[in-house]
Amino acid sequence: MTQERPGAFSRFQALIRQSLAARLITIAAVSVVSLVAMGFIAYAQFNAQMMRLLIDPEIESVANNLIGNAGPGLSGELALQDLPYDPRYLQPLSGRYFQIARVQDDGTLQVQVISPSLFDVAIALDPKIRESLLAPEAIRQPHFLNVEGPDHEPLRVIVRVEQIPQLQGQYLFLVGIAPQAVLAPAARVVGLAFAIFVAFCALMVAAVSLLQVRIGLEPLHQLQRDIANVRRGDAEKLGTDYPAELQPVTQELNALVEHNREVVERARRHVGNLAHALKTPIAVLKNAANDGGDHDAVFKQSIEEMEGFVERQLRRARVAARAEARAGAQAPTIAYRTPVLKNLEDLVFMMEQKYDAQKAMDISIEAEADVTFRGEREDLLEMVANLVDNACKYGRSQVVVRLLPAFESNGLFEVVVEDDGPGLSDEEISRAMARGARLDEAAPGQGLGLSILKETVDLYAGELIFERGELGGLKARLRLPATD
Repeated sequence: MTQERPGAFSRFQALIRQSLAARLITIAAVSVVSLVAMGFIAYAQFNAQMMRLLIDPEIESVANNLIGNAGPGLSGELALQDLPYDPRYLQPLSGRYFQIARVQDDGTLQVQVISPSLFDVAIALDPKIRESLLAPEAIRQPHFLNVEGPDHEPLRVIVRVEQIPQLQGQYLFLVGIAPQAVLAPAARVVGLAFAIFVAFCALMVAAVSLLQVRIGLEPLHQLQRDIANVRRGDAEKLGTDYPAELQPVTQELNALVEHNREVVERARRHVGNLAHALKTPIAVLKNAANDGGDHDAVFKQSIEEMEGFVERQLRRARVAARAEARAGAQAPTIAYRTPVLKNLEDLVFMMEQKYDAQKAMDISIEAEADVTFRGEREDLLEMVANLVDNACKYGRSQVVVRLLPAFESNGLFEVVVEDDGPGLSDEEISRAMARGARLDEAAPGQGLGLSILKETVDLYAGELIFERGELGGLKARLRLPATD
């Protein structure tokens, strides 16, 4: 089955959709056509106005002259004492005509006097027009009409119905001039002038439009070149010297470039974290192997440490994947709504079960009001669990988890985790967020939990603050975005 080729209009539509230049040129072409059409309309209006200014006063003057010179002749019929002073009314088919007709009782017209220029051809009036002219309210009123003259020539006429002294009945006076006879000389000059003007305007519009296409699209070409420079590594980001209409585009492109750099940097950090974390257990395994003794416990512990770290790295990757899937947690379009208090209670219960066999740890929750987290439940539990786990690990006997409502200034609610452990010095607090930092070398773990936590907090545009608490140990303030 052969596929039908798209028509010319369909191809034109496709071109318009695909090309900004085609759109601008099309607009220019429409402007040129509109300009030409407006020129013709203006020319027609000019002719009509000239006809009223040049013809109407002349035919009205001639009509008044005919009415003033009309009277009874020798035979008792209407006659003219003097003919119009313009000799063109005497020249056959000169374009200037007059006629006088008597209105019969039945409303018909009996032509009695015609100008020699009519050459024995009377000017006929449409019956409907004739009836309107003979209405009582129309008597003695001048009426300007456009009718058909000899040889179907357009005429501009004035018609008046008058009563002549010493003559019975009513008489219809008609004087007409062919507009061509008056306007032809000027029309040729004016028409030529209009044609030149319209052509000049059309050329100017076309030239300006083409120049507009070239100049208007140049920033896009420059943007293309700058993007190519960024791709080749010749530039780090796009410049700011763009029109206001392109500024949002360049800002978004720069944000995309920066985002890609951050993705690459995170990948590099992950590799470094992996290398750092696996270095020590591998060295232990290597030493144990070279020793040749029975080191099953060492092997088991080292393997468990590496296994745990791999699991944390996988969890970390899942967090980043979720953030990428929702186009960044800072975006205002996050659709996740997670109740905080219920999840904190579940988390505390699990922590109590975990540490029940290790040491007597009292974990309590204090909440002023429940709030809703603008994010995923897994992310919330990941962040808070890290803080509570550290608090239980280093605390002596007490851990307090407080939930504070969102501040109106920034829209962030706060989860405070505090323990009664030894706490941290200012220097240790500054080191707490460093990659691979170990605050207690005797405690198990790879020292990466807090730095991973900080990255997750950053994904949500939150805040993580460490300070000395009222219980004597470390106080962690986790601030995250709330939703209604």
